[in-house]
Amino acid sequence: MRRVLIAIASLVVITSIIFFTYQHIKQQQAKDSSQMFDVVMTEKMNQLYDQAQDWSKPIQLDIHDKRLAGHYKQISEFLLSYWIQNINARNEYLRELKATKWDTFLNVGRLDVDKKQKYVETEKMLADVRTASDKYQTQYEKIHKTFLAKVQELSVDAEMRQLLEMKLGSQQKADQDHAIFMIELQILDKAEEMFKLLKNYPWQKKDQMILFHENAQVKKFNQLYQDVLKLNAKVEKIKKRNVAALEGELKE
Repeated sequence: MRRVLIAIASLVVITSIIFFTYQHIKQQQAKDSSQMFDVVMTEKMNQLYDQAQDWSKPIQLDIHDKRLAGHYKQISEFLLSYWIQNINARNEYLRELKATKWDTFLNVGRLDVDKKQKYVETEKMLADVRTASDKYQTQYEKIHKTFLAKVQELSVDAEMRQLLEMKLGSQQKADQDHAIFMIELQILDKAEEMFKLLKNYPWQKKDQMILFHENAQVKKFNQLYQDVLKLNAKVEKIKKRNVAALEGELKE
C-alpha cells in the first residue's frame, strides 16, 4: 500500500513538474514572440517613416514577416496595412494639391494675369482643391470603418480585439495628419472668401501687393490673410511636434 502511495505521489510530482515546465516554456515562447514582434514592428516602422517622407509616390512596404506567427503576425500585418493605407491616402491628396498649383494661389503676378481672363485658372484651382479635399475626407473615413470591421475577422482573443478597437478609436482622435487636414480645410475656406473679394471688388497690383480701392475691402482681405498665416503656423507646429515624437519613438 505504501509503495502504491509513493508511486502515486511520485506520479503527481512528475506530472506537476511536466505541467509547470510546459507552462514555463509557453510563457517563454510568448515572451520571445512579444520581443520579436517589437523588433519587427520597429524595423517596419523605420522603413515606413523613411518612405513616408517622399509623398510623390505611394508606399511600397512588405507587411509580411516570416519571423512572426499566430496572432502577433495578424496584429502586425493589420496595423501596418492600416497605417500604409492612411499614409497613401494622405500622400495622394498632397499630390493632387500640387497638381492644382495650390501653393501659387496668392501669387500676385498670377492673379493679375488671371484677372484679365476672368479668373478661369483660379476658379478651376479652387474647385479642384475642394474636390481633392472631399475625396480625401471620404477615403479617410472609409479606411477607418473598413479596419474597424476587419478587427472582427482577426483570430485573436476578445481582449486583444477590444484593445485593437480602442487603438483605432484613439488613433483617429489623435491622428495629427487629420488634425492638419482640418486646418487645411479652414485655409481653403479663407481662400475662397479672399477670392470673392478679388472677384467682386476692383484692385490693382503694386510691388507684388494687392491694393483694393476701398478701405473696407483692404481691412477684410488683410484679416483673412492674417488668419491664413496663423493657420499655416499651426500646421507647421503640428508637423514639427509629429516629427520629434516619431523620431523619439524610433530611437527607443
